Amino acid sequence: MIRVINLDYTYYTAGGAVPALINLNFTVPAGQTCVLIGPSGCGKTTLLYLLGGLLQPARGEIWIGGEKIKGPRQRTAMILQDYGLLPWKTVWENAALGLALRKLTSRQQRERLQPLLAGLGLSGLEKRYPSQLSGGQKQRVAIARALSLEPDVLLMDEPFSALDALTREGLQQTLVEIQNQRRLTTVLVTHNIEEAVFLGRQIIVLTGPPGQVKAVLANEGAGREDYRFAPEFHQLCTRVRQILQR
Repeated sequence: MIRVINLDYTYYTAGGAVPALINLNFTVPAGQTCVLIGPSGCGKTTLLYLLGGLLQPARGEIWIGGEKIKGPRQRTAMILQDYGLLPWKTVWENAALGLALRKLTSRQQRERLQPLLAGLGLSGLEKRYPSQLSGGQKQRVAIARALSLEPDVLLMDEPFSALDALTREGLQQTLVEIQNQRRLTTVLVTHNIEEAVFLGRQIIVLTGPPGQVKAVLANEGAGREDYRFAPEFHQLCTRVRQILQR
């Protein structure tokens, strides 16, 4: 579904050129979750923006679904670290924002959003504002907004980093259920090793800046309900930690 070929990206500042990513090559099969993990400043979020078509590479190519990416793609959805909710809009209005921008009628918006909000445990909260929600509820609104666009690719930038441990694990399980139902191809950025191992069928470890691919790890147990308690989960967490520390 996703192919990244010889990808470079460079930031230009008053002090000169700053390489952010160098010679990245990897693929993500359709319907799988790929997790990007690496030290701060290694270019994980930059790579996510490149995949979303919000930035253009200095060199190399990105292909998604057989299409070379030259700008934002309609069936790619992105969820940001700060949820991206507008504080003056209600839960319903925030969740429907993408649909409104695409000119769907009120009836069409209801048909898409009502089952999504119900499935995410947000029924009855439609008239609340973001300031009246918990962190987990805000993230569920952001997920509803993304899924309402019926994407085939979902990009997530540390979506659960601000949440407490139990809420975080609950939303990780929600993401797994969504993945199983919709077969989305998902790329998720995280700093959390346990999160990477629980969610990532493929784990890409990046070097310190400028970011390069240090390791690509297969993870067949990802998303399994009892995986956190399995010896192979803890073994893979240890392996990822060791690769990061090298």
